[in-house]
Amino acid sequence: MKMLFSASKCAFYAAAWEESYRAAGNWPNDLIVLSDSQYKEFSKQPPPDKLLGVENGKPAWVSQPQLTENEIIAKNVSKKMQLLAEAKSVISIWQTRLLVDRICEKDKAKLYAWLDYIDALEAMDTSETGSINWPDLPVA
Repeated sequence: MKMLFSASKCAFYAAAWEESYRAAGNWPNDLIVLSDSQYKEFSKQPPPDKLLGVENGKPAWVSQPQLTENEIIAKNVSKKMQLLAEAKSVISIWQTRLLVDRICEKDKAKLYAWLDYIDALEAMDTSETGSINWPDLPVA
């Protein structure tokens, strides 16, 4: 299949679908024809720390841009919220058993370990833009 690349859209287009793209108003004016090897190279998973970009109008692996301070903080907050939600999901049944006095000592120890983990997460300062040392998951 003949594949094309648009530098302005940083996207691939199948030549066979030109009519559909044009009908939808999505056919760029800067398309170039790619060789099979070019398409295979740049349509696969990018190397670590790279993403699909454009160099001299052609597809290329480019370095990922550095995150801004606000993006790093938002990423940290999101990760903290995700870890807290997962931990709370893990302990929910143990909490119920504890409330109705149907928890064994082994599960009580697990619950306490997970509560300690939650406490450690909640105490974390996610406004740091450097490397954060996230607490380890409980072993128990």
